[in-house]
Amino acid sequence: MSQGKMNNTVKTFFKNILSVNDYNQTHILIKFFGIKLKFLKYEYYKLKKQNPYYAYKNSHCDIKKIPPADGKLRQIQLANLVLLDELDYVCKMNNIPYWLDGGTLLGAVRHKGFIPWDDDIDIGMPAKDYDKFAYVFNKHSRDNNIYADLCYGEPKSDILIIKIKHKLCPHLFVDIFPFYDYGKILNNKEQIKQTKHIKHFRKKLKKEICSFKNKKELFLFFQKKMKNNIITNAESTKCNKANLVWGIEYNHKWNNWFTDYDVIFPLKPIIFEGKEYIGMNNPDAFLSRVYGNYMDYPDKITCGHSLYKCNEEEFEYIRKLAIQKYYFIE
Repeated sequence: MSQGKMNNTVKTFFKNILSVNDYNQTHILIKFFGIKLKFLKYEYYKLKKQNPYYAYKNSHCDIKKIPPADGKLRQIQLANLVLLDELDYVCKMNNIPYWLDGGTLLGAVRHKGFIPWDDDIDIGMPAKDYDKFAYVFNKHSRDNNIYADLCYGEPKSDILIIKIKHKLCPHLFVDIFPFYDYGKILNNKEQIKQTKHIKHFRKKLKKEICSFKNKKELFLFFQKKMKNNIITNAESTKCNKANLVWGIEYNHKWNNWFTDYDVIFPLKPIIFEGKEYIGMNNPDAFLSRVYGNYMDYPDKITCGHSLYKCNEEEFEYIRKLAIQKYYFIE
């Protein structure tokens, strides 16, 4: 073997053992013997260490009394509300049900608005309405810059959900998660067992998922697999007030993807940032199951999804959007 070929073989060997690459703007991806680990880049790690909310936590300040975010993080929050307002308008105009979900629901219950260190918005929606939502939203949106689209969760990820976006502010977004009618009612133990089965099923689809280059085809693939492999068996015993289950479009880390019908429905108004939106019937039951004691501080406090990603030009658009709608004061 020539020296050149030997060097290439050695390089390939070590590359398969260890590789370090950019994952996105803020993180690097390290692969070690097939194990993938994401780490914050050093410059963003330094910014994270300056996070003021750990001081509140360490001083045992009542989490409900923490003041709202300020500065650029607050601007991003307020600008994202413009996207939520448009979603609320289109859904009500077209009788499409939705509800505040995840961290947004937690913020509404605990802070009457955004969790102070959060900046995105999470929405739940029945899968039967999710299918048509992007088309309906783009037809009825009052602002040509605000649109709905299928989006990957992260670059090179196998997560695909609908997001509300802004053409001039690419780091603003509202995540919309589909909830499927499971067809029958499971107890908590059965729900956790079935969640493990769904996660295992999704893992088996990994190669097929990663092979798709067209988002629309991948979206239809997710729906077909969900309905034919997860829902079909349950629908043979379809009943009223059946459980709802998250779709495999998004790889949730939570150990239970099921929600009891009565936890979500009937939908009820909820106040978020001083305005009435749509919430779940029993937010406490949902938040307690997902987060445990949600009135306590989390282990990790990460300041927003977009704070360190927006350049000054985008921040200028975000600032104008916040001022225009919510009279943001610097």
